[in-house]
Amino acid sequence: MRLELPEVSHCYFCEVQRGGDGHWALWAEDELTMTMLNGRQYERGQSIVFPRRHAPTLLDLNKDELSAVLIAARRAADVLMDTLSPDGLLLYQNNGVGSGQEVPHFHLHVVPRSAGSDWGFGPPHLTELERRTNDPRYEHTADTDEKREMAMRLRKDAHR
Repeated sequence: MRLELPEVSHCYFCEVQRGGDGHWALWAEDELTMTMLNGRQYERGQSIVFPRRHAPTLLDLNKDELSAVLIAARRAADVLMDTLSPDGLLLYQNNGVGSGQEVPHFHLHVVPRSAGSDWGFGPPHLTELERRTNDPRYEHTADTDEKREMAMRLRKDAHR
């Protein structure tokens, strides 16, 4: 089963690679990846790591690209920590329209976090969810039958 991808006229990250719009924001690159400042600076220094090869989601990356993206994210994290001295660091990544993916090219967000942010303890959609509910399924420490059943199902499927 493939994920539904955002419909766009062109791939923004492929365009950046070719020197088009957004190329100004590139701040690191290697053989397999590029790292750029996110044009949406919800947090100062928020950056994005993406593979050079057009791969729409995590499920489309090969093993070399998977490793290279994480190594590049670590390198970006080191630079962001040294440059901005944030209180924390958030990594997040969306796959498919159902998760909020806006560009159909895999990309990993590397976000320095600082006190006073309006993000709460995660991406904005999680903060909004926290504000609207106190349902136990959203509470990370709440033990529910639904959560236990899902963990057992995933455990079983992971050992196939």
